[in-house]
Amino acid sequence: MIMDRGFRKKRLWKIAGRGILFAVLAMIPAACVMAAPEDVIDTSERASLTIHKYDMTAASDDGIDVTRFTSNGERDADAERTLRNYVIEGVEFTYVRVGGINTDQVDGKIKLLYDIPVQLENILGLGDSHGGHRHTSDELERGLKSILADNTAGKNALEKYIRSASGRTAMTLTDENGVTEATGLPLGLYLLTETQVPANVYTTVDPFFISLPMTDSSGDYWMYDVDVYPKNQTNIPDLDKLVRQEDDAALYNRPEYGDTATASEGDRVDYIFVSHLPRITSEATYLTEYKFVDKMDKGITYNRDAAVYFYSNEADARANNTKKAAKVWGHGSSAFQEIYDGSNSDYHQMTIAPTRDGLKEINPGLSGYWIVVAYSGTVNSDATPVLGDAGNTNDVKLTWKRTSMEFSDTLEDRSRVYTFGINLKKEFRDASKAGDPTKVQFVLQNQTDGYYVTARKKSSGLYYVTDETKGAEEANGTVFSPAADGALVINGLEADTYILTEIQTSDGYSLLKEPITIQITCTEDTFLPSRTTLYDIADIRDNPHKKMIEAAGQRASAVVDGKTVNMSTDIVKNVRSANARVDMSVINTPGFTLPRTGGTGTLLFTLAGCAVALLGIVIATKKPKKPGER
Repeated sequence: MIMDRGFRKKRLWKIAGRGILFAVLAMIPAACVMAAPEDVIDTSERASLTIHKYDMTAASDDGIDVTRFTSNGERDADAERTLRNYVIEGVEFTYVRVGGINTDQVDGKIKLLYDIPVQLENILGLGDSHGGHRHTSDELERGLKSILADNTAGKNALEKYIRSASGRTAMTLTDENGVTEATGLPLGLYLLTETQVPANVYTTVDPFFISLPMTDSSGDYWMYDVDVYPKNQTNIPDLDKLVRQEDDAALYNRPEYGDTATASEGDRVDYIFVSHLPRITSEATYLTEYKFVDKMDKGITYNRDAAVYFYSNEADARANNTKKAAKVWGHGSSAFQEIYDGSNSDYHQMTIAPTRDGLKEINPGLSGYWIVVAYSGTVNSDATPVLGDAGNTNDVKLTWKRTSMEFSDTLEDRSRVYTFGINLKKEFRDASKAGDPTKVQFVLQNQTDGYYVTARKKSSGLYYVTDETKGAEEANGTVFSPAADGALVINGLEADTYILTEIQTSDGYSLLKEPITIQITCTEDTFLPSRTTLYDIADIRDNPHKKMIEAAGQRASAVVDGKTVNMSTDIVKNVRSANARVDMSVINTPGFTLPRTGGTGTLLFTLAGCAVALLGIVIATKKPKKPGER
């Protein structure tokens, strides 16, 4: 019995062993076909999204081949290393989970489908062909491509949708490394839009879908931590303030604008602001402010005649070729404000800014156009203009802002108008014979432009040029006379060549043999507009143009009858301006004394002459005698 009992026990262990073996063998095929954990979505996981922002425009401008970088959801160390100086800080993305990830059978085939809200489905122009408002990834991509064919309208529609979507979340702004991150995200399909960009970004990234998790580029596994490298295009507006003397264009065929101009008092000067509008692609990049504030020295008065022009090319804009303007806001247009303020004792101020109606025309219809603000001023015929190198300065500041910008950005530039004078001292050579300077008269001709100068007499010997006429005849010009002390000051002459002619002098003195030639060479300065927002962080950090830069060129000078002469300093409201007036002296010498005689000899000759004359009269009037008379 014991043996029999032992035998039976061994037999039972054999049967159990065979059962376990068969069970193990039965499980082996199943284990061979079971998916690895990374091949299927683990619904218990959470995902993360990291966005890296780089300025591809600046990188391309610096010769970097940006086409070699692709965004496939995986981290790209090469891109981060190569583009480290081109990061874009201050970008905001907003995301919203729009649906789940599903595996469904469609037409007998198993497919991965994403469900989306009906409102988004309608925006994308997708029908509910599969039921449940579910779509494949390629269908969603085609819908995006179709709506973004009209880039501005499409972006606006999707940006508007996400702003009102339930559960939307704005990511933190990209940091100094151009990075922003969202973690702990529920799995599903997400729609992302770029909702805030810095000043230099004109093209927001096209709205895009992303699946969390997403399959790696080789199709081997699901990635729950996704890195994205969306591309931006950047540009910034610029600003240039330019000036010219109006008569140079109208009368003398010198129409070019420049940083500086020379003008006589009484002349009109034409000013323009030229600014290349930034690109505008969606509501996130719409301009909400584009304001010019201009400050003009008191020596020039605004004529209050501003108009605004838009050009499709830079050449016409810089020439302000109004016949080729794409759009014109004439003086008084409701599309812009024109505000003047003269309350400051040192300068006048003008503000030009688009109104709400004007901004509607700009956004986005005038994206990338050149805007020109044109106006004129008149150089005052009084003591307010600054003569000489300091000139009469005009500063302009452009303040601009996009919808998505938290703060405004500014640009600055300058122009300057120069005018000069003559400081003449009238003297007489003979100390024993007093000359009267007030009897001396001059006329002054602008030989360069061929007209005689007209001026307003302020006091004895002091004149301010008016240039009300540009007549070629001497009779059109003002007759200038010195004061009793011989001083003659003529203020407000443009830098040209002049002919000074003395037409009358003091009794007993001789006129000058010939006119005096006076040549005034103008001051030259160059102004580099500020560029406060640049493409990449290297330029921003080392930007030399945060402020407008003034580069001084040649200083004014004068030559009188071929010889260089001194130019004296002018002082206006504590502003000292070198090389303001041409210092010169005009000296008259007495006329020659004709020889004179006197005394008895002279009297005898006179009486004899009278007797001879009387005898002649008698002879001529005596009647002849008739024949036979005695």
